Amino acid sequence: MARTSRRFEEKKEISGNRTQYRAGIYTRLSNERTESWRDKSSSIETQTLSCKEYALKENIQVVEVYTDYEYSGTNFNRPEFQNMMQAIRERKINCIIIKDLSRLGREYLEMGRLIDKVFPFLGVRFISVNDNLDTIKEMDSKKSFEVTIKNIINDMYAKDISVKIKSTKISRAKNGYFIGSVPPYGYKVIKEEGGQRLEVDEKVRFIVEEMFSLTLDGKSQLEVAKYLNEQEYTTPMTYYRTGRVFRKDGDPQWHVGSLAKMLTNQSYAGDMVQGIRSQFLAEGKARKHTDKKDRIVVLNTHEPIISREDFEKVQIGRKKRHEESVFSSKEHNIKREPENRFQGLVFSFDGEELYRRYRFTSHKIRQLQYLYRNERFNGSIDQKESLFIMEADLDKRIASDISKAIQSITNKTSFSNRIRLKYDQVLEEGNRKLSEYDDLIQKEEITLQKSYENYSLGEIDRNTYLLERDITQGRIETIEREKQAQEIKISNLKKDKRKALSWIKDIFSAKGLEKLPAELIASLVEKVIVYAKHEFEVVYKFNMESLKVESNE
Repeated sequence: MARTSRRFEEKKEISGNRTQYRAGIYTRLSNERTESWRDKSSSIETQTLSCKEYALKENIQVVEVYTDYEYSGTNFNRPEFQNMMQAIRERKINCIIIKDLSRLGREYLEMGRLIDKVFPFLGVRFISVNDNLDTIKEMDSKKSFEVTIKNIINDMYAKDISVKIKSTKISRAKNGYFIGSVPPYGYKVIKEEGGQRLEVDEKVRFIVEEMFSLTLDGKSQLEVAKYLNEQEYTTPMTYYRTGRVFRKDGDPQWHVGSLAKMLTNQSYAGDMVQGIRSQFLAEGKARKHTDKKDRIVVLNTHEPIISREDFEKVQIGRKKRHEESVFSSKEHNIKREPENRFQGLVFSFDGEELYRRYRFTSHKIRQLQYLYRNERFNGSIDQKESLFIMEADLDKRIASDISKAIQSITNKTSFSNRIRLKYDQVLEEGNRKLSEYDDLIQKEEITLQKSYENYSLGEIDRNTYLLERDITQGRIETIEREKQAQEIKISNLKKDKRKALSWIKDIFSAKGLEKLPAELIASLVEKVIVYAKHEFEVVYKFNMESLKVESNE
């Protein structure tokens, strides 16, 4: 009878919880579709409607519809899919509804892991409408086998379609069609029957021409970037998204990095270079750069913005500057120092961390120097005023300060002993106070015991006893707090003692060193504050005055 009753309760609980399912509907439209071929049965609207009808029939509350538009089923790193998984972890939903298994994904191993392992572990009800799959309902071995087979078929389909798409794109690229999604800045995409062609965008053509013209005149990438920002031209991506030629407040600015990519883009000479990055959809791998020999180059596919002669001049000039760079020179004998010994220690006066850079004081003698600065040289017009300090000056200052500190100490051993003695004296006084607090607590406990004895013998009434008890306990609590504070003070003094002795050891370890190793710098230097070019302050973790420990009594 008990077992029957228990089964009845379990069924009642399941039945009662049906209305408590909060579902997220997941829909996906593949990036493998084209405008000329669209499966209407797989449209987002149809997927959503089918899932909502099932939810209504099963009395499931639909909380959210998650849609990934134009994403491959082989890659589960989709934004809305990830948002749905986060909602599951946050207990916002406990049910997932999809139209069919292929909408969730086309990689059968990951699909199997999600359905068999992840969703059950998270307590998620999983429903695939067209596949007649609902995980709270019994799924026999036959249904499980069907699901596995369908996932494998979907996986095979994804691989097949991926190969076909790749083959189609290669064919179009070889015919001079543009196969990318975002055209080069200065061009727009014109759709034709065979594919997409590039056409000059007259709205921003002049900007591209100015960029190349300034470069031909000998301007650096930094100078060109600053010029474009001063003219308030929008960046390529901002223009692509908004159609605005001129910047508004808050819009991104031109940087030398994006400028370099444009100056080397052969599209501006009228040629098409594609297949620079590749991805095999079926493998779901990140895109990677291809070898130059594997890229598809077709000449004279569209109207050039820059003449081929001028484009080649720009490339020759860039190559020449690169070859003349001291670092690029094969015969240079400059040795870089990879270790940043002052990492995380150099700051501007307003708290901004300065970063290590290098410069050459003379190309003839090839002198390499490192400096810490705040300016990134990215071409922004709102950069802060240049602020920097040479690493060599830091080394010189620290070496000088340490030398002076050592000169003030006649003998390392005697000085260490003197410092140790001063700390020991303070610690001895602190420990004496701890003993006094223990004595005071003991006395108050005796007083408390006497009050209780007087009450037990009837010498004082209950109210008098309670009053004396509360007063005595209050005094005990006060003494214990003072004792605790003293214990913390003693603990800090012990730490300071160890630091002081360690500082003295490190100071003498740095004696005679022109350049301190990173571990000594980290031990001795708190931070470096840079106020202006070549003006700075070194803040040390130690201070000779602070080593003269005095009793605070």
